[in-house]
Amino acid sequence: MDGDHAGAFERISGFADLSMWKGATPGMVLGVTDRERTLFASAKGFSDAVSRRALAPDALFQIGSVSKSFTCIALLQLAERGEVDLHQPLKRYLPWFSVRSRYQDITLHHLMTHTAGIILGSDATPTAWTEVWDLREEEVACEPGTRFHYSNSGYKALGLALETLCGKPYDRVIREGILEAAGMRSTEPVITNDVRRRQAVAHLPLHDDRPSNHRSEMYPAPWFEGDTGDGSICAPLKDMLAYVRLLLNGGEGPWGRAMSADSFRLMATPYITPEDGLHSGGYGYGLNIETVEGHRYLGHQGGMVGHYTSILMDTDSGIGVAVMVNGPGEPEQVARFAMGCMRASSARNPLPKVPLRDEVFRTAGAADFAGRYVGPDGQLEIMDRGGTLHMAWAGREAVLEPRDGDAFFVDADGFELFLLEFEREGRRAVRAHHGARTWSREGMPEMVRPEAPAGGVRYDGHYRSHNPWLSNFRVVRRTGGLVLVMPHGASQPLVPLEGHRFRIGADERSPERVAFDGVIDGVATSAVVSGGGRFGRTFTP
Repeated sequence: MDGDHAGAFERISGFADLSMWKGATPGMVLGVTDRERTLFASAKGFSDAVSRRALAPDALFQIGSVSKSFTCIALLQLAERGEVDLHQPLKRYLPWFSVRSRYQDITLHHLMTHTAGIILGSDATPTAWTEVWDLREEEVACEPGTRFHYSNSGYKALGLALETLCGKPYDRVIREGILEAAGMRSTEPVITNDVRRRQAVAHLPLHDDRPSNHRSEMYPAPWFEGDTGDGSICAPLKDMLAYVRLLLNGGEGPWGRAMSADSFRLMATPYITPEDGLHSGGYGYGLNIETVEGHRYLGHQGGMVGHYTSILMDTDSGIGVAVMVNGPGEPEQVARFAMGCMRASSARNPLPKVPLRDEVFRTAGAADFAGRYVGPDGQLEIMDRGGTLHMAWAGREAVLEPRDGDAFFVDADGFELFLLEFEREGRRAVRAHHGARTWSREGMPEMVRPEAPAGGVRYDGHYRSHNPWLSNFRVVRRTGGLVLVMPHGASQPLVPLEGHRFRIGADERSPERVAFDGVIDGVATSAVVSGGGRFGRTFTP
Protein backbone atom coordinates (compact mmCIF):
# COMPACT_ATOMS: atom_id res chain seq x y z
CA MET A 1 0.00 0.00 0.00
CA ASP A 2 1.25 3.49 -0.92
CA GLY A 3 1.39 5.60 2.25
CA ASP A 4 0.72 8.82 0.35
CA HIS A 5 -2.78 7.59 -0.48
CA ALA A 6 -3.59 5.59 2.68
CA GLY A 7 -6.73 7.63 3.37
CA ALA A 8 -7.97 7.12 -0.18
CA PHE A 9 -7.43 3.38 0.01
CA GLU A 10 -9.38 3.22 3.27
CA ARG A 11 -12.32 5.03 1.64
CA ILE A 12 -12.14 2.81 -1.43
CA SER A 13 -12.20 -0.29 0.76
CA GLY A 14 -15.19 1.04 2.69
CA PHE A 15 -17.12 1.78 -0.49
CA ALA A 16 -16.32 -1.72 -1.78
CA ASP A 17 -17.75 -3.21 1.43
CA LEU A 18 -20.93 -1.16 0.95
CA SER A 19 -21.22 -2.26 -2.67
CA MET A 20 -20.87 -5.92 -1.69
CA TRP A 21 -23.62 -5.56 0.91
CA LYS A 22 -25.93 -3.83 -1.54
CA GLY A 23 -25.48 -6.48 -4.23
CA ALA A 24 -25.19 -9.55 -1.97
CA THR A 25 -21.81 -9.99 -3.69
CA PRO A 26 -19.94 -13.10 -2.47
CA GLY A 27 -16.42 -11.86 -3.26
CA MET A 28 -14.52 -8.97 -4.78
CA VAL A 29 -10.94 -8.17 -5.76
CA LEU A 30 -9.96 -4.59 -6.48
CA GLY A 31 -6.73 -2.77 -7.15
CA VAL A 32 -5.25 0.60 -8.06
CA THR A 33 -2.15 1.15 -10.16
CA ASP A 34 -0.16 3.96 -11.70
CA ARG A 35 1.87 3.59 -14.88
CA GLU A 36 4.69 1.79 -13.05
CA ARG A 37 3.35 -0.35 -10.21
CA THR A 38 0.41 -1.54 -8.18
CA LEU A 39 -0.45 0.92 -5.42
CA PHE A 40 -3.23 -0.98 -3.67
CA ALA A 41 -4.80 -4.44 -3.91
CA SER A 42 -7.43 -6.18 -1.85
CA ALA A 43 -9.44 -9.42 -1.86
CA LYS A 44 -12.73 -9.42 0.05
CA GLY A 45 -15.36 -12.00 0.86
CA PHE A 46 -15.65 -15.56 -0.37
CA SER A 47 -14.60 -17.59 -3.35
CA ASP A 48 -17.48 -19.96 -2.55
CA ALA A 49 -20.52 -18.59 -0.76
CA VAL A 50 -21.73 -22.06 0.16
CA SER A 51 -18.55 -23.38 1.82
CA ARG A 52 -17.51 -19.87 2.96
CA ARG A 53 -14.02 -20.40 1.54
CA ALA A 54 -12.13 -17.11 1.57
CA LEU A 55 -11.36 -15.45 -1.75
CA ALA A 56 -7.66 -15.79 -2.61
CA PRO A 57 -5.89 -12.74 -4.11
CA ASP A 58 -4.61 -14.84 -7.02
CA ALA A 59 -7.99 -16.36 -7.97
CA LEU A 60 -8.92 -16.21 -11.65
CA PHE A 61 -11.98 -14.29 -12.80
CA GLN A 62 -13.69 -14.51 -16.17
CA ILE A 63 -13.30 -10.93 -17.42
CA GLY A 64 -16.02 -11.19 -20.09
CA SER A 65 -16.25 -8.31 -22.55
CA VAL A 66 -13.04 -6.70 -21.30
CA SER A 67 -11.59 -9.43 -23.54
CA LYS A 68 -12.87 -7.49 -26.56
CA SER A 69 -10.02 -4.99 -26.26
CA PHE A 70 -7.54 -7.90 -26.42
CA THR A 71 -9.18 -9.06 -29.65
CA CYS A 72 -8.84 -5.53 -31.04
CA ILE A 73 -5.16 -5.29 -30.09
CA ALA A 74 -4.48 -8.57 -31.91
CA LEU A 75 -6.21 -7.24 -35.04
CA LEU A 76 -4.28 -3.96 -34.82
CA GLN A 77 -1.07 -5.98 -34.67
CA LEU A 78 -2.02 -7.66 -37.94
CA ALA A 79 -2.86 -4.28 -39.44
CA GLU A 80 0.57 -2.95 -38.44
CA ARG A 81 2.16 -5.81 -40.39
CA GLY A 82 -0.06 -5.18 -43.40
CA GLU A 83 -1.79 -8.56 -43.02
CA VAL A 84 -5.28 -7.12 -42.63
CA ASP A 85 -7.17 -3.95 -43.55
CA LEU A 86 -9.69 -3.06 -40.85
CA HIS A 87 -11.84 -1.21 -43.37
CA GLN A 88 -12.22 -4.18 -45.70
CA PRO A 89 -15.33 -6.38 -45.59
CA LEU A 90 -15.24 -9.27 -43.14
CA LYS A 91 -16.09 -11.59 -46.07
CA ARG A 92 -12.63 -10.94 -47.47
CA TYR A 93 -11.20 -12.83 -44.49
CA LEU A 94 -14.15 -15.14 -43.73
CA PRO A 95 -15.58 -15.92 -47.21
CA TRP A 96 -18.37 -18.07 -45.74
CA PHE A 97 -19.72 -15.22 -43.58
CA SER A 98 -23.23 -14.15 -44.56
CA VAL A 99 -25.99 -11.91 -43.22
CA ARG A 100 -29.06 -10.56 -44.98
CA SER A 101 -28.51 -6.90 -45.84
CA ARG A 102 -29.49 -4.18 -48.29
CA TYR A 103 -26.56 -2.03 -47.18
CA GLN A 104 -22.81 -1.94 -47.72
CA ASP A 105 -20.72 -4.90 -46.57
CA ILE A 106 -19.82 -5.13 -42.90
CA THR A 107 -16.14 -4.37 -42.25
CA LEU A 108 -13.87 -5.35 -39.37
CA HIS A 109 -14.02 -1.72 -38.23
CA HIS A 110 -17.82 -1.91 -38.01
CA LEU A 111 -17.63 -5.02 -35.87
CA MET A 112 -14.89 -3.60 -33.63
CA THR A 113 -16.99 -0.49 -32.94
CA HIS A 114 -20.37 -2.28 -32.62
CA THR A 115 -21.73 -0.37 -35.60
CA ALA A 116 -22.42 -3.32 -37.93
CA GLY A 117 -26.18 -3.18 -37.31
CA ILE A 118 -26.36 -6.84 -36.26
CA ILE A 119 -27.86 -8.58 -33.24
CA LEU A 120 -26.42 -8.80 -29.74
CA GLY A 121 -26.38 -12.61 -29.91
CA SER A 122 -27.99 -15.08 -27.56
CA ASP A 123 -25.04 -17.40 -26.80
CA ALA A 124 -27.44 -20.22 -27.58
CA THR A 125 -24.45 -22.45 -28.41
CA PRO A 126 -21.02 -22.48 -26.72
CA THR A 127 -19.03 -22.08 -29.96
CA ALA A 128 -18.36 -19.10 -32.20
CA TRP A 129 -18.73 -21.10 -35.41
CA THR A 130 -22.40 -21.89 -34.95
CA GLU A 131 -23.42 -18.45 -33.73
CA VAL A 132 -21.61 -16.65 -36.56
CA TRP A 133 -22.91 -19.14 -39.13
CA ASP A 134 -26.46 -18.56 -37.87
CA LEU A 135 -26.16 -14.84 -38.59
CA ARG A 136 -27.16 -15.69 -42.16
CA GLU A 137 -30.69 -16.01 -40.76
CA GLU A 138 -30.60 -12.46 -39.37
CA GLU A 139 -30.86 -9.06 -41.07
CA VAL A 140 -28.76 -5.91 -40.78
CA ALA A 141 -31.09 -3.27 -39.35
CA CYS A 142 -29.37 -0.06 -40.43
CA GLU A 143 -26.48 1.29 -42.49
CA PRO A 144 -23.23 -0.03 -40.96
CA GLY A 145 -21.22 2.67 -39.27
CA THR A 146 -24.21 4.85 -38.36
CA ARG A 147 -25.52 3.43 -35.06
CA PHE A 148 -24.05 1.73 -31.99
CA HIS A 149 -25.69 -1.60 -31.18
CA TYR A 150 -23.63 -3.88 -28.96
CA SER A 151 -22.91 -7.24 -30.57
CA ASN A 152 -21.19 -10.21 -28.99
CA SER A 153 -21.85 -12.12 -32.22
CA GLY A 154 -19.78 -9.55 -34.09
CA TYR A 155 -16.79 -10.08 -31.81
CA LYS A 156 -17.15 -13.83 -32.14
CA ALA A 157 -16.76 -13.27 -35.89
CA LEU A 158 -13.65 -11.17 -35.24
CA GLY A 159 -12.16 -13.98 -33.17
CA LEU A 160 -12.71 -16.42 -36.02
CA ALA A 161 -11.13 -13.97 -38.46
CA LEU A 162 -8.10 -13.74 -36.18
CA GLU A 163 -7.70 -17.51 -36.08
CA THR A 164 -8.04 -17.74 -39.86
CA LEU A 165 -5.53 -14.98 -40.55
CA CYS A 166 -2.98 -16.18 -38.00
CA GLY A 167 -3.40 -19.90 -38.59
CA LYS A 168 -3.47 -20.34 -34.79
CA PRO A 169 -6.16 -20.85 -32.16
CA TYR A 170 -7.39 -17.78 -30.34
CA ASP A 171 -5.57 -18.61 -27.09
CA ARG A 172 -2.15 -18.73 -28.80
CA VAL A 173 -2.81 -15.47 -30.63
CA ILE A 174 -3.63 -13.69 -27.37
CA ARG A 175 -0.92 -15.32 -25.25
CA GLU A 176 1.91 -14.73 -27.73
CA GLY A 177 0.82 -11.32 -28.93
CA ILE A 178 -0.37 -9.62 -25.73
CA LEU A 179 0.00 -11.55 -22.48
CA GLU A 180 3.76 -12.03 -22.86
CA ALA A 181 4.39 -8.35 -23.53
CA ALA A 182 2.20 -7.27 -20.63
CA GLY A 183 3.72 -9.79 -18.20
CA MET A 184 0.34 -11.45 -17.61
CA ARG A 185 1.83 -14.83 -16.78
CA SER A 186 -1.08 -16.22 -14.76
CA THR A 187 -3.80 -15.35 -17.28
CA GLU A 188 -5.62 -17.99 -19.32
CA PRO A 189 -6.91 -16.79 -22.71
CA VAL A 190 -9.76 -19.32 -22.83
CA ILE A 191 -12.11 -20.99 -20.35
CA THR A 192 -11.37 -24.71 -19.96
CA ASN A 193 -12.09 -27.37 -17.37
CA ASP A 194 -8.37 -27.40 -16.54
CA VAL A 195 -8.50 -23.89 -15.07
CA ARG A 196 -11.75 -24.33 -13.16
CA ARG A 197 -10.07 -25.05 -9.81
CA ARG A 198 -8.11 -21.80 -10.03
CA GLN A 199 -11.19 -19.66 -10.57
CA ALA A 200 -13.29 -17.90 -8.00
CA VAL A 201 -16.63 -19.71 -7.99
CA ALA A 202 -19.20 -17.80 -10.05
CA HIS A 203 -22.53 -17.14 -8.33
CA LEU A 204 -26.09 -16.31 -9.32
CA PRO A 205 -29.13 -15.65 -7.13
CA LEU A 206 -31.15 -18.67 -5.99
CA HIS A 207 -34.13 -17.31 -7.92
CA ASP A 208 -33.06 -16.80 -11.53
CA ASP A 209 -36.39 -15.38 -12.70
CA ARG A 210 -36.57 -12.09 -10.84
CA PRO A 211 -34.54 -9.04 -9.76
CA SER A 212 -32.20 -9.56 -6.81
CA ASN A 213 -31.26 -7.33 -3.89
CA HIS A 214 -29.07 -7.28 -0.79
CA ARG A 215 -31.02 -10.14 0.84
CA SER A 216 -30.83 -12.55 -2.10
CA GLU A 217 -29.28 -15.98 -1.55
CA MET A 218 -26.35 -16.88 -3.84
CA TYR A 219 -25.49 -20.28 -5.30
CA PRO A 220 -22.84 -21.53 -7.77
CA ALA A 221 -23.58 -20.60 -11.38
CA PRO A 222 -23.58 -23.08 -14.29
CA TRP A 223 -20.13 -23.94 -15.68
CA PHE A 224 -19.13 -23.94 -19.35
CA GLU A 225 -16.02 -23.79 -21.52
CA GLY A 226 -15.42 -21.03 -24.07
CA ASP A 227 -12.82 -19.71 -26.52
CA THR A 228 -14.62 -16.90 -28.31
CA GLY A 229 -13.28 -13.45 -29.20
CA ASP A 230 -16.07 -11.62 -27.39
CA GLY A 231 -15.12 -12.76 -23.88
CA SER A 232 -13.17 -15.84 -22.83
CA ILE A 233 -10.13 -14.55 -20.91
CA CYS A 234 -9.58 -15.56 -17.27
CA ALA A 235 -7.22 -13.39 -15.20
CA PRO A 236 -6.23 -12.68 -11.60
CA LEU A 237 -6.21 -9.15 -10.21
CA LYS A 238 -2.45 -8.66 -10.51
CA ASP A 239 -2.58 -9.46 -14.23
CA MET A 240 -5.54 -7.17 -14.83
CA LEU A 241 -3.59 -4.35 -13.21
CA ALA A 242 -0.67 -5.22 -15.52
CA TYR A 243 -3.07 -4.90 -18.47
CA VAL A 244 -4.29 -1.53 -17.17
CA ARG A 245 -0.63 -0.40 -17.07
CA LEU A 246 -0.16 -1.60 -20.65
CA LEU A 247 -2.99 0.69 -21.75
CA LEU A 248 -1.87 3.59 -19.53
CA ASN A 249 1.50 3.35 -21.27
CA GLY A 250 0.00 3.46 -24.75
CA GLY A 251 0.51 -0.22 -25.54
CA GLU A 252 3.98 -0.67 -24.06
CA GLY A 253 4.50 -3.46 -21.54
CA PRO A 254 7.46 -4.48 -19.40
CA TRP A 255 8.40 -7.18 -21.93
CA GLY A 256 7.84 -5.28 -25.13
CA ARG A 257 5.22 -3.37 -27.09
CA ALA A 258 1.88 -5.02 -27.68
CA MET A 259 1.02 -2.36 -30.26
CA SER A 260 2.51 0.79 -31.72
CA ALA A 261 1.66 4.28 -30.52
CA ASP A 262 -0.32 4.81 -33.74
CA SER A 263 -2.33 1.65 -33.14
CA PHE A 264 -3.09 2.72 -29.59
CA ARG A 265 -4.28 6.07 -30.90
CA LEU A 266 -6.66 4.23 -33.25
CA MET A 267 -7.85 2.03 -30.41
CA ALA A 268 -8.59 5.00 -28.13
CA THR A 269 -10.36 7.13 -30.74
CA PRO A 270 -14.14 7.50 -30.20
CA TYR A 271 -15.78 6.49 -33.50
CA ILE A 272 -19.40 6.43 -32.37
CA THR A 273 -21.50 7.78 -29.49
CA PRO A 274 -23.54 4.99 -27.88
CA GLU A 275 -27.18 5.73 -27.09
CA ASP A 276 -27.86 2.62 -25.01
CA GLY A 277 -27.36 4.21 -21.59
CA LEU A 278 -24.76 1.56 -20.70
CA HIS A 279 -21.63 2.82 -22.46
CA SER A 280 -20.43 6.28 -21.50
CA GLY A 281 -19.01 8.85 -23.90
CA GLY A 282 -17.74 7.38 -27.15
CA TYR A 283 -16.64 3.92 -28.26
CA GLY A 284 -13.33 3.03 -29.90
CA TYR A 285 -11.90 -0.41 -30.51
CA GLY A 286 -13.07 -2.44 -27.52
CA LEU A 287 -12.87 0.59 -25.21
CA ASN A 288 -15.20 3.27 -23.88
CA ILE A 289 -13.74 6.77 -24.11
CA GLU A 290 -15.15 9.65 -22.09
CA THR A 291 -14.14 12.98 -20.57
CA VAL A 292 -14.65 13.41 -16.82
CA GLU A 293 -13.88 16.85 -15.37
CA GLY A 294 -11.44 17.49 -18.19
CA HIS A 295 -9.66 14.14 -17.86
CA ARG A 296 -9.79 11.41 -20.51
CA TYR A 297 -11.04 8.10 -19.14
CA LEU A 298 -10.71 4.76 -20.91
CA GLY A 299 -12.48 1.66 -19.68
CA HIS A 300 -14.79 -1.26 -20.24
CA GLN A 301 -17.05 -3.61 -18.36
CA GLY A 302 -17.38 -7.36 -18.65
CA GLY A 303 -20.19 -9.67 -17.66
CA MET A 304 -20.16 -13.45 -17.60
CA VAL A 305 -22.46 -15.99 -15.97
CA GLY A 306 -21.68 -15.05 -12.37
CA HIS A 307 -18.50 -12.97 -12.94
CA TYR A 308 -18.41 -9.21 -13.55
CA THR A 309 -15.43 -6.92 -14.22
CA SER A 310 -14.69 -3.24 -14.67
CA ILE A 311 -11.45 -1.51 -15.66
CA LEU A 312 -11.11 2.27 -15.68
CA MET A 313 -8.12 4.46 -16.52
CA ASP A 314 -7.39 8.17 -16.31
CA THR A 315 -4.86 8.62 -19.11
CA ASP A 316 -4.04 12.17 -17.95
CA SER A 317 -3.15 11.38 -14.34
CA GLY A 318 -1.82 7.90 -15.16
CA ILE A 319 -4.02 6.11 -12.59
CA GLY A 320 -6.05 2.98 -13.31
CA VAL A 321 -8.42 0.68 -11.43
CA ALA A 322 -9.56 -2.93 -11.84
CA VAL A 323 -12.52 -4.44 -9.95
CA MET A 324 -13.82 -8.02 -10.30
CA VAL A 325 -16.67 -9.80 -8.50
CA ASN A 326 -17.90 -13.40 -8.50
CA GLY A 327 -21.61 -12.70 -8.26
CA PRO A 328 -24.10 -9.86 -8.65
CA GLY A 329 -22.55 -6.48 -7.94
CA GLU A 330 -21.60 -3.10 -9.30
CA PRO A 331 -17.86 -3.17 -10.06
CA GLU A 332 -18.07 -0.09 -12.27
CA GLN A 333 -19.45 2.03 -9.41
CA VAL A 334 -16.58 0.84 -7.23
CA ALA A 335 -14.07 1.65 -9.98
CA ARG A 336 -15.48 5.17 -10.44
CA PHE A 337 -15.49 5.83 -6.70
CA ALA A 338 -11.90 4.62 -6.51
CA MET A 339 -10.87 6.90 -9.35
CA GLY A 340 -12.54 9.85 -7.64
CA CYS A 341 -10.71 9.09 -4.40
CA MET A 342 -7.34 8.84 -6.15
CA ARG A 343 -7.79 12.11 -8.01
CA ALA A 344 -8.87 13.89 -4.81
CA SER A 345 -5.96 12.41 -2.88
CA SER A 346 -3.43 13.41 -5.54
CA ALA A 347 -4.79 16.98 -5.54
CA ARG A 348 -4.96 17.00 -1.71
CA ASN A 349 -8.68 17.72 -1.89
CA PRO A 350 -11.31 16.31 0.50
CA LEU A 351 -11.99 12.65 -0.22
CA PRO A 352 -15.44 11.47 -1.34
CA LYS A 353 -17.52 10.16 1.54
CA VAL A 354 -18.71 6.57 1.75
CA PRO A 355 -22.53 6.66 1.91
CA LEU A 356 -24.38 5.07 4.81
CA ARG A 357 -26.39 1.97 3.98
CA ASP A 358 -29.75 3.70 3.98
CA GLU A 359 -28.35 6.46 1.75
CA VAL A 360 -27.77 4.10 -1.17
CA PHE A 361 -31.55 3.90 -1.61
CA ARG A 362 -32.00 7.63 -2.15
CA THR A 363 -33.54 8.68 -5.47
CA ALA A 364 -32.58 11.75 -7.46
CA GLY A 365 -35.70 13.84 -8.08
CA ALA A 366 -37.70 11.74 -5.63
CA ALA A 367 -40.49 14.35 -5.51
CA ASP A 368 -41.29 13.61 -9.18
CA PHE A 369 -42.63 10.19 -8.14
CA ALA A 370 -44.49 11.08 -4.96
CA GLY A 371 -48.27 10.84 -5.05
CA ARG A 372 -51.22 8.45 -5.08
CA TYR A 373 -51.67 5.97 -7.93
CA VAL A 374 -54.92 4.13 -8.64
CA GLY A 375 -55.51 0.89 -10.53
CA PRO A 376 -57.62 -2.26 -10.69
CA ASP A 377 -55.52 -3.77 -7.91
CA GLY A 378 -56.11 -0.90 -5.49
CA GLN A 379 -54.01 2.12 -4.60
CA LEU A 380 -50.30 2.80 -4.21
CA GLU A 381 -49.12 5.74 -2.15
CA ILE A 382 -45.58 6.84 -3.07
CA MET A 383 -43.96 9.03 -0.41
CA ASP A 384 -40.74 11.05 -0.53
CA ARG A 385 -39.01 10.87 2.84
CA GLY A 386 -35.81 12.84 2.65
CA GLY A 387 -35.01 11.63 -0.85
CA THR A 388 -35.86 7.98 -0.17
CA LEU A 389 -39.10 6.73 -1.71
CA HIS A 390 -41.51 4.60 0.30
CA MET A 391 -44.58 2.79 -1.01
CA ALA A 392 -47.71 2.12 1.02
CA TRP A 393 -50.46 -0.24 -0.13
CA ALA A 394 -53.04 -2.47 1.57
CA GLY A 395 -51.86 -1.40 5.02
CA ARG A 396 -48.23 -2.28 4.31
CA GLU A 397 -45.14 -0.23 3.51
CA ALA A 398 -41.80 -0.84 1.75
CA VAL A 399 -38.76 1.14 0.62
CA LEU A 400 -38.26 1.57 -3.14
CA GLU A 401 -34.68 0.68 -4.10
CA PRO A 402 -33.65 2.56 -7.28
CA ARG A 403 -32.47 0.63 -10.31
CA ASP A 404 -31.61 1.88 -13.82
CA GLY A 405 -33.93 4.45 -15.31
CA ASP A 406 -37.20 5.02 -13.50
CA ALA A 407 -37.42 1.48 -12.13
CA PHE A 408 -37.36 0.34 -8.50
CA PHE A 409 -37.03 -2.90 -6.58
CA VAL A 410 -39.80 -3.45 -4.03
CA ASP A 411 -38.78 -5.90 -1.32
CA ALA A 412 -42.30 -7.02 -0.48
CA ASP A 413 -44.69 -9.93 -1.00
CA GLY A 414 -46.52 -9.68 -4.29
CA PHE A 415 -43.79 -7.59 -5.92
CA GLU A 416 -41.04 -10.21 -6.27
CA LEU A 417 -41.12 -11.00 -9.99
CA PHE A 418 -40.78 -7.54 -11.55
CA LEU A 419 -39.40 -4.08 -10.93
CA LEU A 420 -41.86 -1.26 -10.36
CA GLU A 421 -41.46 0.90 -13.49
CA PHE A 422 -42.66 4.49 -13.70
CA GLU A 423 -43.82 6.28 -16.84
CA ARG A 424 -43.40 10.05 -17.08
CA GLU A 425 -45.11 12.94 -18.79
CA GLY A 426 -42.54 15.70 -18.69
CA ARG A 427 -40.75 15.46 -15.35
CA ARG A 428 -43.64 14.04 -13.33
CA ALA A 429 -44.30 10.31 -13.08
CA VAL A 430 -47.88 9.57 -14.13
CA ARG A 431 -48.10 5.76 -14.15
CA ALA A 432 -46.50 2.80 -12.43
CA HIS A 433 -46.22 -0.66 -13.98
CA HIS A 434 -45.45 -3.94 -12.27
CA GLY A 435 -45.60 -6.80 -14.74
CA ALA A 436 -49.06 -6.58 -16.30
CA ARG A 437 -50.42 -4.39 -13.50
CA THR A 438 -50.71 -0.63 -14.00
CA TRP A 439 -51.59 2.21 -11.61
CA SER A 440 -52.28 5.77 -12.82
CA ARG A 441 -51.58 8.90 -10.82
CA GLU A 442 -54.74 10.14 -9.11
CA GLY A 443 -56.51 12.54 -11.45
CA MET A 444 -55.12 10.86 -14.58
CA PRO A 445 -57.34 8.54 -16.66
CA GLU A 446 -57.02 4.94 -15.49
CA MET A 447 -55.42 2.52 -17.92
CA VAL A 448 -57.87 -0.24 -18.76
CA ARG A 449 -56.41 -3.71 -18.27
CA PRO A 450 -56.16 -5.36 -21.70
CA GLU A 451 -58.29 -8.40 -22.33
CA ALA A 452 -56.93 -11.62 -23.80
CA PRO A 453 -56.88 -11.40 -27.59
CA ALA A 454 -60.22 -12.38 -29.07
CA GLY A 455 -59.61 -14.96 -31.76
CA GLY A 456 -55.91 -14.12 -31.69
CA VAL A 457 -52.82 -15.77 -30.26
CA ARG A 458 -51.82 -15.48 -26.65
CA TYR A 459 -48.12 -14.65 -26.43
CA ASP A 460 -47.85 -13.47 -22.82
CA GLY A 461 -46.33 -15.89 -20.35
CA HIS A 462 -43.08 -17.19 -18.89
CA TYR A 463 -40.52 -18.78 -21.27
CA ARG A 464 -37.46 -20.84 -20.34
CA SER A 465 -34.37 -22.46 -21.87
CA HIS A 466 -31.19 -24.19 -20.66
CA ASN A 467 -29.02 -21.30 -21.87
CA PRO A 468 -27.03 -20.13 -18.80
CA TRP A 469 -26.74 -16.63 -20.28
CA LEU A 470 -30.49 -16.14 -20.57
CA SER A 471 -32.39 -18.85 -18.76
CA ASN A 472 -35.81 -17.22 -18.96
CA PHE A 473 -37.89 -14.15 -19.72
CA ARG A 474 -41.51 -13.07 -19.44
CA VAL A 475 -43.93 -11.46 -21.85
CA VAL A 476 -46.68 -9.37 -20.28
CA ARG A 477 -49.70 -7.53 -21.72
CA ARG A 478 -50.11 -3.85 -21.04
CA THR A 479 -52.52 -1.36 -22.57
CA GLY A 480 -49.84 -0.17 -24.99
CA GLY A 481 -49.12 -3.71 -26.17
CA LEU A 482 -46.79 -6.57 -25.29
CA VAL A 483 -43.65 -6.03 -23.20
CA LEU A 484 -40.68 -8.39 -22.86
CA VAL A 485 -39.22 -8.45 -19.33
CA MET A 486 -35.77 -9.85 -18.56
CA PRO A 487 -35.09 -11.65 -15.25
CA HIS A 488 -33.13 -8.73 -13.77
CA GLY A 489 -36.12 -6.49 -14.49
CA ALA A 490 -35.25 -4.58 -17.65
CA SER A 491 -38.20 -4.37 -20.03
CA GLN A 492 -38.69 -3.46 -23.68
CA PRO A 493 -41.82 -3.16 -25.83
CA LEU A 494 -42.53 -5.79 -28.48
CA VAL A 495 -43.43 -4.17 -31.80
CA PRO A 496 -45.51 -6.43 -34.11
CA LEU A 497 -43.99 -7.43 -37.44
CA GLU A 498 -45.31 -10.02 -39.85
CA GLY A 499 -46.82 -13.26 -38.60
CA HIS A 500 -45.82 -14.14 -35.06
CA ARG A 501 -42.64 -12.04 -35.15
CA PHE A 502 -41.91 -8.94 -33.08
CA ARG A 503 -39.12 -6.41 -32.91
CA ILE A 504 -37.62 -6.12 -29.43
CA GLY A 505 -37.45 -2.43 -28.56
CA ALA A 506 -39.14 0.76 -29.72
CA ASP A 507 -36.24 1.88 -31.94
CA GLU A 508 -37.01 0.85 -35.52
CA ARG A 509 -33.27 0.45 -36.12
CA SER A 510 -33.03 -2.40 -33.61
CA PRO A 511 -32.07 -5.75 -35.19
CA GLU A 512 -33.35 -7.76 -32.22
CA ARG A 513 -36.32 -10.05 -32.87
CA VAL A 514 -38.45 -12.66 -31.14
CA ALA A 515 -40.65 -15.10 -33.06
CA PHE A 516 -43.34 -17.20 -31.39
CA ASP A 517 -44.45 -20.58 -32.67
CA GLY A 518 -45.90 -23.89 -31.56
CA VAL A 519 -49.37 -22.32 -31.39
CA ILE A 520 -51.75 -24.81 -29.73
CA ASP A 521 -55.36 -23.85 -29.00
CA GLY A 522 -54.50 -20.20 -29.57
CA VAL A 523 -51.50 -20.17 -27.22
CA ALA A 524 -47.86 -19.83 -28.34
CA THR A 525 -45.84 -22.55 -26.63
CA SER A 526 -42.33 -21.54 -27.71
CA ALA A 527 -40.29 -18.53 -28.78
CA VAL A 528 -37.07 -18.04 -30.75
CA VAL A 529 -34.92 -15.05 -29.82
CA SER A 530 -32.44 -13.39 -32.21
CA GLY A 531 -29.45 -15.63 -32.69
CA GLY A 532 -31.30 -18.94 -32.51
CA GLY A 533 -32.09 -19.25 -28.83
CA ARG A 534 -35.28 -21.30 -28.38
CA PHE A 535 -37.42 -20.96 -25.27
CA GLY A 536 -40.44 -22.97 -24.20
CA ARG A 537 -43.50 -21.75 -22.34
CA THR A 538 -43.18 -22.93 -18.75
CA PHE A 539 -45.74 -23.61 -16.02
CA THR A 540 -44.59 -20.90 -13.61
CA PRO A 541 -46.22 -17.44 -13.67
